[in-house]
Amino acid sequence: MNRRLLPVSTLLITAALVWPGVSHAQTFTVAKYSIGGDGGTDYLTAEPGTARVFVSRSTHVMVIDGVTGKVVGDIPDTPRNHGIALAPKSGHGFITSAGDSTVTMFDIASLAVIKKIPVPTGGLDGIMYDDFSDHVILTNHSRPIGTVVALDPKSGAIVSTVQLEDNSPEGAASDGKGRLRAEADLHPGGE
Repeated sequence: MNRRLLPVSTLLITAALVWPGVSHAQTFTVAKYSIGGDGGTDYLTAEPGTARVFVSRSTHVMVIDGVTGKVVGDIPDTPRNHGIALAPKSGHGFITSAGDSTVTMFDIASLAVIKKIPVPTGGLDGIMYDDFSDHVILTNHSRPIGTVVALDPKSGAIVSTVQLEDNSPEGAASDGKGRLRAEADLHPGGE
């Protein structure tokens, strides 16, 4: 199923977060918690300024208080989910689900699901919010060719789809100036 499964009984969580700002370095404290729950883990997303950590769990996303290790919320019905992106300007979060080829859009404050967005290219995997463009970027193991899809974080609408040179982008990175770079899948043949 998922290549990057972590033991369910333990999980390292970044607890103290400092939003990048004037200082040149961020401060992190690492703690080990037993959070329980069903499903494997792929990507984690820490919410700056709140210490909340979003943990993908195959069919749902657990929201953990990174300071205490307590479960503070759960977002259900996200089959074969991979990643979580938070778009603070719109107050929305997004979860990629390869199982039904949708992105779940949710309210960051309440964790309530707003809608499920069908993504016809399939192969959903990596996801990120690009502050510069104010878009949510999906990187997809589409067949026969990989794709990058941009979503409007306010409405959830697909604003563009770009085909790549091969079928396996794992994620993307932004230079903060309007350019993205898709990263290759280091585990070919997987999801």
